[in-house]
Amino acid sequence: MTDRPATLVLSGGGAKGAFQVGAERVLREVHGFQWERVFGVSVGALNATLVAQQAYKELNDIWLNIRESDVYRRFPWAVIAIRIGLLRKLGLYDGTPLRDFILKNATGRPYVVPAHVGRVSLTSGLYELVSSDAKDFLDAVWQSATMPVIWEPIGSTYLVDGGLRNVTPLGDALEYGPTEIVVISCSSQKVEPAKAPNNILDVAVRALTDITINEILLNDVETFIRINDIVRQAYDEGVSLRRPDGTPYRYCRITVIEPAKPLGNTLDFSPEMIRMRMRHGEEMARSAMQPTGVGPGERAPQQPGPYSVPPLHA
Repeated sequence: MTDRPATLVLSGGGAKGAFQVGAERVLREVHGFQWERVFGVSVGALNATLVAQQAYKELNDIWLNIRESDVYRRFPWAVIAIRIGLLRKLGLYDGTPLRDFILKNATGRPYVVPAHVGRVSLTSGLYELVSSDAKDFLDAVWQSATMPVIWEPIGSTYLVDGGLRNVTPLGDALEYGPTEIVVISCSSQKVEPAKAPNNILDVAVRALTDITINEILLNDVETFIRINDIVRQAYDEGVSLRRPDGTPYRYCRITVIEPAKPLGNTLDFSPEMIRMRMRHGEEMARSAMQPTGVGPGERAPQQPGPYSVPPLHA
């Protein structure tokens, strides 16, 4: 195994973020990837933080032991009606437990490699990238992971999930001149089928996280791959393509690892589903690194491989 420097980009996906943990472990431990820099939005922001701290065991343990109550406080529908109708709350549930969870598990460790997370202001509509050297970085991680409607926006500028505008911050990563890029997505190329929604929460989760964010993700990745391939072809022909400011575009090898099967509900933190997602992340990372797997600018093949996440009742 040889060191292979690369920039890691982690997408959003709620509880599906366990997929990233399994995939990242195989890439690093089995195939020698050494992360130069880590970018993340939504749940990818949380994972990026621990990866940048090289707190790999802690990250694995977090996902093997995480519970819904660590992330948000659920209310009966009668209480939700009072919160929204009388108290003028802007979210169905209370997302503050996630802030405490992040501070508990990420405070006090240095960042061995730089981390960057994205958040969006509902008042300005703008996307903001926050780096790990910022004083409010862990608050930015929480803000990046705050799904609008499900939880309340944060602060005077109403900060929420960076995935609303930038599900995979590829453009951000390119600004730092990466050796190569690895994207670990929690969504496949196709929208997963789902049962008919039973309530407004089901509608919000389905519309925002499964359909809208999936479409943003596909557009982000497909656009990057297309432009990246054009740059490579032009270079092969001796032509240098340039940005409007005159800076030449640079080809960058990219590997996209994504699920080949449904990962379930975005808010399903059950131990069985978490372990399934981690195992499948390992499967798809191993598949991507096979000799017949992805080449430059391609996606991981959709086929399984071995895994090592312990069973629930081991």
